[in-house]
Amino acid sequence: MKRTDRLTIFIAVLLFLGFLAYLGSYAFRALENGVVTAEAISADFDLSGTASGILIREETVLTSTAPYVDVTAANGARVAAGSVVATAVSGPEGLERANRIHALETEIERVSAALAGLSSVSSVTSRETALTAAARNVAAVAARHDMLNLDSAATQLSGLLLGVDSSQISYARLDELQGELRTLRARVADDDVSIRAEFPSTFSSLVDGYEHLRMEDVDGVSPSRLEELIEQGRETVPEAFGKLVSGYRWYFAAAMRSVDAANLSPGRSAKLNFGRHYSADISARVLSISPSENGSVTVLFRCDTAMAETLALRSATASVIFGSYSGIRIPAQAVQVDEETQSTYVWCVTAMRLERKPIRILYAANEYVIVERGSAADALREGNTVVVRGKDLEEGKLIDA
Repeated sequence: MKRTDRLTIFIAVLLFLGFLAYLGSYAFRALENGVVTAEAISADFDLSGTASGILIREETVLTSTAPYVDVTAANGARVAAGSVVATAVSGPEGLERANRIHALETEIERVSAALAGLSSVSSVTSRETALTAAARNVAAVAARHDMLNLDSAATQLSGLLLGVDSSQISYARLDELQGELRTLRARVADDDVSIRAEFPSTFSSLVDGYEHLRMEDVDGVSPSRLEELIEQGRETVPEAFGKLVSGYRWYFAAAMRSVDAANLSPGRSAKLNFGRHYSADISARVLSISPSENGSVTVLFRCDTAMAETLALRSATASVIFGSYSGIRIPAQAVQVDEETQSTYVWCVTAMRLERKPIRILYAANEYVIVERGSAADALREGNTVVVRGKDLEEGKLIDA
């Protein structure tokens, strides 16, 4: 072996031994000082609990003794007082005519959308632009939960995606369909009866037997009584074909654990989230909380939005969001309290020296706290090294951490 090789190996061994000595010294000083640190991390979370119960609305069931009823109002649509929501027809001819009218309306919408696509898409570039605009329109309508306009938006997009045969789609064809529709609408039988809304409302074709329940029936009831009301229900009327829901206000009566409901109080607000049924948070106001029964209470919420979007819901489970927190998470042991001012602070290691940083606690749990993000120069920031435990801590002290 060459001399230079021995020298290289000797130097490498010395460097390795020196590194081990440094690590040993570092570990010894850390044990001697008893310093334990943790990183301050960003945190965003919701404090929530689970509630299971029933949705209550001001509902009026619509009935007809006619053998055939043609419902013309759309689910979730607002209807004015006096507007036609359905037509009672006396025979199969009238029902067939009504079905043909609905088919023509759908076909006219499809042809109109296809013609709009043909007139605006004269090249590959303009077609791509039209596809992008149509896709964005569908996404926007879905994000708004606008079920009334979702079908037409999807129809326009599908026409552009699948393409259309201009020989089969024309303005002449559109005029022909519209003419047939006008003729059928004019041939209304004398014994056909229009069923009209008696008051401004939202129409729904879903009748489930709970329409008789009112807010007063569930206000302040025990969890066991609420369960009885849900289980009892009521048989639906055979002649029922839909219902009118008045106003924009609805209620959610639900059983919750007492420990979770302790975060609520009558008159205060909260948020409801029904998961896959309706993913957006719904603002709600707590109206009442019943006395505890076997560790559970009944909470009555009032909601003033998302009426149409929740019409299909009756018995449901929701997440009740008591509060949302956004800040910096640190171990609870790191929090210090000034004996004179009673203000809270933490020790941080900055450039190997201790630095005191004031904090304001937003939320405290057993093992951690969420503190406010500050804008001051000495504010605690994400990524800071926080001292969880240590001895003889003082401002400016040199420390390895």
